[in-house]
Amino acid sequence: MKKFMFLALTIVLALTMSAVAQDVLGPHNVNGHGCASCHAPHSGGEGNGGASGSTANNNIWGRDFVVKSYTQGEGTAARTIAVTATIATGDPLFHTAACLSCHDGSATIAGMSGTSFETVDGATVPTFIGNDAEGLSNYHPVHTAYTPGGYNWPGTVANGKVTWDVSDPYVANFNTQYGHPASFRADVANNKAMVECGTCHNPHSMNKVKQTIAGTTTYQTSKFFVRGWYNVTSSSNSATQFCRSCHYSKSNENVHVNSTTF
Repeated sequence: MKKFMFLALTIVLALTMSAVAQDVLGPHNVNGHGCASCHAPHSGGEGNGGASGSTANNNIWGRDFVVKSYTQGEGTAARTIAVTATIATGDPLFHTAACLSCHDGSATIAGMSGTSFETVDGATVPTFIGNDAEGLSNYHPVHTAYTPGGYNWPGTVANGKVTWDVSDPYVANFNTQYGHPASFRADVANNKAMVECGTCHNPHSMNKVKQTIAGTTTYQTSKFFVRGWYNVTSSSNSATQFCRSCHYSKSNENVHVNSTTF
């Protein structure tokens, strides 16, 4: 009986550990501390003793921002993104500053996996991004407007939201087959659809995404908290299609080839 009980307990513990390891929060579960690692559900950042101001009103955010300026681009194209201690409610920069409050690279977050391929589990490692030698200049641009047309998919912006123009049959085909899972952050005051960290990444789901593919809504494989189907295997073209969902000039449809397989 004792051997049986020990075996049963071992199986239960193994299943429990497996379930925890597979949580879709991935490294953002921060060794089980989870949501409270970033959010203060009853008080926000100000109630947590952080900087006073409107930052606390954004998504009950519980962490102080890292006050810092980041450079993107090079030469005459270089520009500066300035993160301040407080960011007004509705400012799309929040969706970049919130990420950089951990991923600025100057702080070491205990229990968080910090490597880009998520190979470290529960170690104390620096969360590199904004503290790399080149700052943010070697990363996809953030806090910049997505302007439909030209190299981007055709469409219009109203109240900071994009409406896709599907009058071209090839453009319409991509819209039907794959869509545009990226989430632009509305700058209503300036009528801009902004690209922020949260445009491509959903911090709440590391490896699963709900997406409509070819008219059917299903749960797809993803990686790295990407908001769309992003299955990096030789049998899938989904990772490329996710990038193409913003970058029209790199799509098959731009040269009048329909993308019907992924």
